[in-house]
Amino acid sequence: QLLFTSAVVAALVGGFVSRRNIDRTIQIENITRERAKWRNKIRTMATEVRQAAAAKDSLKLEGLRLDFSLNLNPLDNEDQEILGVISRLSQSEHSDQRVQEFFDRLALLLKHDWDRAKCEAKPWSYLRSARRHTYEQFKKEKH
Repeated sequence: QLLFTSAVVAALVGGFVSRRNIDRTIQIENITRERAKWRNKIRTMATEVRQAAAAKDSLKLEGLRLDFSLNLNPLDNEDQEILGVISRLSQSEHSDQRVQEFFDRLALLLKHDWDRAKCEAKPWSYLRSARRHTYEQFKKEKH
């Protein structure tokens, strides 16, 4: 009877672990797919920002700023700086420099999101997190 009880407990534990792994795999796949959609949306909106800045269409830039504000983290300073750059695009005489800053900041955001997705897909992902480079760090490393 002890052998039978041990076999039942082992089967239950094995089933639990298997079910947990399957649930985690499904969760990671869904999150990864949604993040890919989000990154593509951000890229599309970035192209629209470039076009609106080139046309000096401040009304379009204002609408795109709203779109970005609904897709970025309101609690993250780097994300808020992206919104600030969009706001300054319609006011700036140096729009080429501002557009470049906008794209650099977005590249950092997308790279961070990609790194985060890779970390979360690995086992024991809660033990590590992807570090996000600030724009200031980027500028120092670039020059």
